[in-house]
Amino acid sequence: MNLLLTSLVFLFGPHAWSVEIPKRLTESDRSVVIRTLGLNSSTKILSNPYPLGGYSGLELGVSLELIDTKELSRLGCEPGVGSCPNTSRSDEKEFAYPRFTIGKGLYNDLDIFLSFALPTPGVELSDFGGQIRWNFFETEFLPIVISGVLQGNQMNINNSFTTQNVSLALIAGVTVDDFSIYFGGGYIRSESQFTCGDQEDGVIDSFDPACQASNSGYINQVEHGSHSLVGINLMFNEIFLAAQIDRYRDPVFSAKLGLRF
Repeated sequence: MNLLLTSLVFLFGPHAWSVEIPKRLTESDRSVVIRTLGLNSSTKILSNPYPLGGYSGLELGVSLELIDTKELSRLGCEPGVGSCPNTSRSDEKEFAYPRFTIGKGLYNDLDIFLSFALPTPGVELSDFGGQIRWNFFETEFLPIVISGVLQGNQMNINNSFTTQNVSLALIAGVTVDDFSIYFGGGYIRSESQFTCGDQEDGVIDSFDPACQASNSGYINQVEHGSHSLVGINLMFNEIFLAAQIDRYRDPVFSAKLGLRF
């Protein structure tokens, strides 16, 4: 697993492994955080579009995902002004984090994938999720498949921000020899919670009306929208390399290196 992750880091180059969520977020600030760290962190396909092939099909892989976080640096209160708890503006422009995924064929045309985030230096990150892929149409004379994909995951960052993503997409894929390309789109919904308070994990002013009205110690907020994607998959015997670009409101780049049996 370490070898797979090291290979992906080499391919992607150096990136920031940590992310900082500013404090005293307004409602509009929170929408930006959800769009950046909520919608963009949803589960990715990153796999051969062709079915795993029933009970014998198995896939293991490690992915690396890159999220553009430069918008986060302008959020929250201004450091040094009044009692603002923010000490500085972050200069990080991207956030990279790894995921481990295991996929299993359930029936000839139905696959299930489970994933979780690997330990990431510089940030307390937990993430787990899954997806179900149903390949419901395959052309008779051309290597084309069409699938419905249901995905969901939950991510927590530094106990300050938690998000639950659910998405539904329609995907078309073409496979020729050891090369595949797939594309599609659908709908995604992200429901997120922000911790109230200025100190430690809190990112919302305790006197914010939304925090005052909350008895749970956090604020709940929802964002949703359309989602499109395009990806490629290369097979080298049992080893595969996949790369994907997802478009929510911002583009997200990801890649996976793994084994498919």
